[in-house]
Amino acid sequence: MYRMELGKERLSEMMRFVVVGLIATAINYAVYYVMLPFMNASAAFTTGYIVSFLCNYAMSSKFTFRVGTSLQRFVSFGVSHATNYFIQIILLNLVIGLGISDTLAPLPVYAMSIPISYLNVRFALKRNSREADNYWLFLMVVGFAMLWLNLLDAPTLSDDMIYRFMWNADPTAPVETIDGLGDLMRSQWAHYLTQNGRFVPHLLAQTFLVFVPAVVLQVLNTLLFVLMIHLSATWACKDIQDRLAAAAVACMLLFVVFSGFRTAMLWGLGTLNYLWPIVAVLTLTHILQKIDGDDGKKRLYAFPVMLLAIVVGWTHEALSLPVSVAFATWIVHHRRNLCDHKFVLVSMLLFMAGTTLCLLSPGIWGRAGDATSFLSRMISGAVNCVSNIRVTWLLAIALLLTWRRDRKAVHHHFATHQYEYAALAAALGIVLLCGVSLERVAFFADFIAMLLLTEIVLKAVSQRKKLWLTVGCCVLMLIAYVPAYMVRNENVEAWKLADEQMRAPGRELIAVKMPVKGKSKVMDYFREHYANSSFEFGFYCCYMGFDAKDSNMRCAAKLYGKERLTFLPDDVVNRIESDSTAYSNYELDRNGDLYIWRMNDNQPVTAVTFVLKDEDTSKLLPHQRLLAYHDDTYELDDFHFEVVNVCQRPYLVFTKPTTNIYRRIDKIEIKHY
Repeated sequence: MYRMELGKERLSEMMRFVVVGLIATAINYAVYYVMLPFMNASAAFTTGYIVSFLCNYAMSSKFTFRVGTSLQRFVSFGVSHATNYFIQIILLNLVIGLGISDTLAPLPVYAMSIPISYLNVRFALKRNSREADNYWLFLMVVGFAMLWLNLLDAPTLSDDMIYRFMWNADPTAPVETIDGLGDLMRSQWAHYLTQNGRFVPHLLAQTFLVFVPAVVLQVLNTLLFVLMIHLSATWACKDIQDRLAAAAVACMLLFVVFSGFRTAMLWGLGTLNYLWPIVAVLTLTHILQKIDGDDGKKRLYAFPVMLLAIVVGWTHEALSLPVSVAFATWIVHHRRNLCDHKFVLVSMLLFMAGTTLCLLSPGIWGRAGDATSFLSRMISGAVNCVSNIRVTWLLAIALLLTWRRDRKAVHHHFATHQYEYAALAAALGIVLLCGVSLERVAFFADFIAMLLLTEIVLKAVSQRKKLWLTVGCCVLMLIAYVPAYMVRNENVEAWKLADEQMRAPGRELIAVKMPVKGKSKVMDYFREHYANSSFEFGFYCCYMGFDAKDSNMRCAAKLYGKERLTFLPDDVVNRIESDSTAYSNYELDRNGDLYIWRMNDNQPVTAVTFVLKDEDTSKLLPHQRLLAYHDDTYELDDFHFEVVNVCQRPYLVFTKPTTNIYRRIDKIEIKHY
């Protein structure tokens, strides 16, 4: 009982701290904004900090911690805030150095300093910090590190461009800017009809991209990431003493082991499709567990929770459908006493209704109808399970080891988490049948497995070894973080160079600085797993930068006020501009992604065909035999080639085919009108 009352008091204290912190931050920013035209950013920030400090001390003493004022507390409060000030002023200048405007620079600084300020102020005024502060300190450090990676987020030529404009059912139609809420709703309705049913996250995506500065989304993504770690640790471990280890394991699995971390957590639009729905689902289930059985809370929170349920269900079919399967399993299991869980039942049904809205999208079924055969889907799904599903395999290994040691523990684990395993099975079914071997497709399945694996690991490790487990996870994350930061910073620099060219009047051909593949296998690995490249060239690229008619390229041109924009690797552009005889024969670019050939005339190209050598499949490795191509010719679809004029000379640019085709190329045939 004492611990429960203490927890409520700590929660109430933190809520009061948030209120006071928001007021103090608003005062700080208001003074900063007013003084910024008259002095530099550091001086304006210092002035605002002093004013907010005096207000903060009075409110923190009287309202937040309710300890009253005294000279000793004022001095202690001042010392703690002096530390906080120096941290913030350093962060402010670093953030400005990243290219964020002086006006918006304080926003990420405030986000990073909130937990630091709480711990400092609480220690200064109450001096009775408990073990839980170590847990919150860990989350603070994780938030700081994640925000720094988020601030190194550069736009891509894909969705980051097209989502800034009206979504048209006809991809060849002229691009239209979004000027208001009506345009936004019409855009998403067209997206719902032609693409997929994720109305809620995509509505948020276009809202943030069009109307909100990028730094706001970066800050929000950081805060939601920290909340996700907290909710995951709370789910896996009820004891506050073990929650630090749970958070460390969950965070390490996400950051180091997950295959889809880059596209799901380190890409703005990816977070809206993956991070945000996960946090929403975890929040909903957490609320339902807390409210179930408390009639007072049911009456108070009934409408907002039920509204949340249907909105959360309408986020991402690859998550909401597995969760709906778990909810349906729960309903069947509790069918005889549902009268005791009416509020939870209604919330689950509303969540399932949101899932239904997601699945009713004509766009989903239209794209499914255009997909490959069932066998091809299964092959792609199997490849995805082998290459991109990692945590689920670790979970299977952990269960096997536990089974050999204590079968009763495994039976108890399955009985306790039967609904989570139902969701995991459904998520794996989606991976197998969707026909796409992308890493992010496996993310939701692996996330469910991560929750289960974290709990199993904590129960298997003794109390003494949990400290070493926490330290080990932190070391692994730190080892991965340094090169992750380097490759993201490299990506930002490449974007800045391209951005300068796009802003230059009259320039339509953009030379993209691409990292050299193969120079360092370690850095290649981290580029693939931690940097969502702004520019990509290759067979599996979802846009073609060398095709000015591509919808993404047309949106980029409109955004920069150009008639057209074409993107090519810098080594290709530099060679063409310096040597008029370059690429007289078919040659690959430096990274082996694109073929370039100087044409003798400017006739339109209608087909690019690879004539292939015979291949004895019996001599191939098993995985090569499975993916072997058996025809004598392979024709590129028109998405993968384009004629580009550089220095008033026509060049045919087309993508290098997949390995099973490339190794058999005998000659290349071009067909004109």
